[in-house]
Amino acid sequence: MYKCPECNGVLWISTDIDGYKEQFSKITTITKFWDMHFTLPEINSEYITSLKEGGTPCKDSDKIGESLGLKNLSFKNEIENPTNSFKDRVGALLVSHARSWAYTKIICASNGNQGASIAAYSSLEGMKCINLIPNKIDIGKRAQMIAYNSEIIIKGYLVDETIIHALDKKYQNFYQATPVYNPLTIEAQKTIAFEIYKQKAVPDWIIIPMGSGALLVSLWKGFNELKQSDIIKTVPKLVGVQSELSSPIVDEFMNKENMVALQKDIRNSHALGILVRDPMYKKLVIKLIKECNGTVIAIPEDLIVSSVDELVRTEGIFAEPSSALTLAAVHELNQNDIFDKGDEIVCLITGSGLKAPYILEAISSQTTTSGKGSIIITKLKILSQISLSSFKGISGTKIKELMSSISLAAVYQHLYDLETKGLIYRKKEGKNVLYFITETGKRILDALDILLTLI
Repeated sequence: MYKCPECNGVLWISTDIDGYKEQFSKITTITKFWDMHFTLPEINSEYITSLKEGGTPCKDSDKIGESLGLKNLSFKNEIENPTNSFKDRVGALLVSHARSWAYTKIICASNGNQGASIAAYSSLEGMKCINLIPNKIDIGKRAQMIAYNSEIIIKGYLVDETIIHALDKKYQNFYQATPVYNPLTIEAQKTIAFEIYKQKAVPDWIIIPMGSGALLVSLWKGFNELKQSDIIKTVPKLVGVQSELSSPIVDEFMNKENMVALQKDIRNSHALGILVRDPMYKKLVIKLIKECNGTVIAIPEDLIVSSVDELVRTEGIFAEPSSALTLAAVHELNQNDIFDKGDEIVCLITGSGLKAPYILEAISSQTTTSGKGSIIITKLKILSQISLSSFKGISGTKIKELMSSISLAAVYQHLYDLETKGLIYRKKEGKNVLYFITETGKRILDALDILLTLI
């Protein structure tokens, strides 16, 4: 169930907040997602799935804040999650919930980050994963899904046309992990608010990229639960940011006449992670932004691209365009004197720029069935499986079980190649030989284009 049976609106989970004040008082620093288990729907600990997500830094600006005359600008860097996006919080909760309900198959329709994360966490637990994706998607996100053994099906040009297919009857025995159809997505994402509270108390402003609007709703819900628990007095002013080429929430907030996609030439937007034609949370987002005295802004595409470059050069953060537009919003709002110089401002950086480069096309096409492309895909899958089992190691035979389309002999040949390159190492435990990823191997997964050197 994903809609209210009475009003057909968004299904909202009511959280028991009675113990919040006591529980949060016990936590000095949040180091991982499951530190906040008491804020989430209860799941038996035996079903908990984790790749050490959450606990991401809220990094004070080294240079940009000073150049703008803003004393307290910081970046909540969700890139430091396992698959390099904020959606790993969702992956951890949804896959744990699916396991607790004895599901073995999972379906997710998304425009990238959630699908990549669900693929990683379901792969860790040996679950079958199908990702429905639009034609317009960042290359790196598609490559990640492939790496984590997800089956990919392309449906539609934008995610609006994709998500309806996740409700097909043929998926009725699958756990539903599509963001707009599973309200636990909001619950997982609200933990970002709790971390910001522990790191920065209550900022004056939080700048948030918007596609469906779910992330902004999540942040509001988290801070509102803290307020209802009498832990904080006010909710930060939330700023929702979209690209000028795809800004349905901003348009309605500003009472602008809606433009059709072709008029706006939505196809040329760089912010692929937030391209949504008809956001499900639009009306709720507008209500909540007005309630917290926040605002919205649409960013020109040229400023989005320049912000990616500025973040890399000055702060050492390589953000995807959908994330970097929050920095562009700071520039624009600051020019319009929206901020006081002493305001505490937090920009959300939701995903990595490594998911977008053209070089990843070499490993992202499932239509390549032979030659260099397929060999790289196989090596990437094996390296990813080893990374997922980095704490306990994994045997060659176990990899074979997880990758049924490849022979055991081929698995060991790839393991030999990866070991020769220094990406993995072996350790003998009893009669078993287990494989572990090296630091170099981890860096390879963070920069997938280096995989082109494997053969």
